[in-house]
Amino acid sequence: MPLRLNLLAEAQAEEELRRRDPVKRGIWAGGFLVALVLVWAGWLQFRIMSHKSQLSNLEVRLALQNKSYAKITQNEKDLADLTRKLSDLERLSTNRFLWGNLLNTLQKSTVSDVQMLGLRCEQAHIVTEGTKPKTNSETGKITIGKPGSAVERIRLQFDAKDASSTPGDQVGKFKVALSSSDYFRKLLGKTNEITLRNLSPPALDGASGKTVVIFSLECRLPEKSPK
Repeated sequence: MPLRLNLLAEAQAEEELRRRDPVKRGIWAGGFLVALVLVWAGWLQFRIMSHKSQLSNLEVRLALQNKSYAKITQNEKDLADLTRKLSDLERLSTNRFLWGNLLNTLQKSTVSDVQMLGLRCEQAHIVTEGTKPKTNSETGKITIGKPGSAVERIRLQFDAKDASSTPGDQVGKFKVALSSSDYFRKLLGKTNEITLRNLSPPALDGASGKTVVIFSLECRLPEKSPK
């Protein structure tokens, strides 16, 4: 039987040992792990960039929404202010003093020997400016503002003369005639009344040659506010 000698057996054994070397396997395993970590890090970076892009888009949308909200809020404030002003104007026009009704009442409220000489009206509007809310910079306390207001004040004066046989006797009757009319009862209410303002002594009237008394009645209408 022939004898075979493998002269490369030792080199092959060393090569086999190198292939089975745990250090080499560890290097390959470490390289694979490093590659896996790099892939994972790249995936995380991609997700971060994607989320940043989404966040940027959301911030832009939020800014647009804030602008729209601010515009809508301002429009609501303007609409509320316009509605309030229209309501004030409507109430003011509804409650305004009408001269026709007054003159018609004076025509019907007549007393013998009493002649109207004049009619005066003083009409004033007292306006109070509103105040804006204020915030104390030190304490942060907020002081609530107050809206502006307006009050209408009207004073009427009736100048007349009494040319009766006993001058002055008809003054009270004329006052009662005015006060008892439905118009003045509704106009003055329960707290206001017609009062005697001036009463002159009897004097000779050059036009009629009679002795007359000149007198004035006045009344103040209840204050009205358009608010």
